[in-house]
Amino acid sequence: MLNRDDNELLTRMGPGTAMGGLLRQYWIPALISTELPERDGAPLRVRLLGEDLIAFRTTTGTVGIVDEKCPHRTASLFFGRNEENGLRCSYHGWKFDVAGRCVDMPNESPQCQFREKVRLRSYPCKERNGVVWTYMGPAAEPPPLPEFEWNLAPDNIPFLWRNYRACNWVQALEGDIDSSHINYLHRTLEGDDHSTVPGHQLPGYTKEQLPLVHADASPELDVRDTEFGVVYGTKRALADGHDYWRIHPFLFPFHTMVGGGIREGEVSFNGKAWIPMDDRQTLVLEWQFRPGKPWTNSEREGLTRVRNPWGFLAATSEAAGAWKPKACARNDYFMDRSSKLFCGILSNPLQDAAVQESMGTVCDRTLEHLGPADAMIIRVRRRLLQAARALAEHGTTPPGVNRPELYRVRPVGAILPPGADWMAASQDRRHV
Repeated sequence: MLNRDDNELLTRMGPGTAMGGLLRQYWIPALISTELPERDGAPLRVRLLGEDLIAFRTTTGTVGIVDEKCPHRTASLFFGRNEENGLRCSYHGWKFDVAGRCVDMPNESPQCQFREKVRLRSYPCKERNGVVWTYMGPAAEPPPLPEFEWNLAPDNIPFLWRNYRACNWVQALEGDIDSSHINYLHRTLEGDDHSTVPGHQLPGYTKEQLPLVHADASPELDVRDTEFGVVYGTKRALADGHDYWRIHPFLFPFHTMVGGGIREGEVSFNGKAWIPMDDRQTLVLEWQFRPGKPWTNSEREGLTRVRNPWGFLAATSEAAGAWKPKACARNDYFMDRSSKLFCGILSNPLQDAAVQESMGTVCDRTLEHLGPADAMIIRVRRRLLQAARALAEHGTTPPGVNRPELYRVRPVGAILPPGADWMAASQDRRHV
């Protein structure tokens, strides 16, 4: 468990907080490019790290992210006009470019020099491989973008979608670094794996030989610190005497990866960025990547149905208003206790959402009782707290900020003989 002060430090991420300061050191994947499909199209409300923002795509295709409030009379720029490489407030016509400069002030005389003194808060953006990243930190020159494999191949844009959680980002993230919950939450009453993440099936092994969810419900964890964050191996015994290892990383400040095959050429894997909208809402960027074999349109449609079979609520113009699932706490996620699903809820992400949101919008970790199976969760919390304190108290640059190459890693699976060093055995396959 955490004490109350540590839990507050871990979960509160608004402006002026230690954890908020840590998160702002990194590039944040703010949007999927398709959320701004048109040049000079409608502005989009965005909420990041407790701030209400507006995103827009200019005439030349550049994306800007700026404060929602016009600095003149604080009217919302959501009602503004996106035209001629700038966002114009509908109240008095003041117009701003992506850098926040006021480029037109038509309600004042041409002799007025006030325009040069007005700035709209803005954040630099970079668009790469289907994702718009923004930097909300203090550095005059932002650090380089992290070199994630899935975000570096323009001829292989991953399957991308957003996953909304009505809870704090940390408790949502912790679900993706908790290996033993799949033996329960994501199984059927017959013991089958109902995870929707490809890459879990091991060629040459039957369901009875694979104890991923069928038999070995208490896997052994080995957790190691790395330069990019933390990596852990989860060992499950196979019937032939070998060990099946699932090897998954956490990368600062909020990236996780799962899946991965046991041999080259049969791999696809999944990852997420657990992006805080504020203390009580998380909008996850989820990606599904298959190196060397882009997803077809029909495969993308199938992945969408699997991830959210019930679909989304009618889209609204509020932040994340297009990404809220119909299955939610108000209807118990359409739970069906007569089904063959262990938890009665259809779909891996919705199963996760149900338990994570049931903890409350901000989990009270003073009530927890953690055991050895929670070793990865314990270590990641410790690393986040240490990094936030080191930055706030000593100005220490957090892990990975200026090391984009550290993000060239993959999750993998491996079948190894008893006693093998999983870290050394998977080294070459984990690093791209």
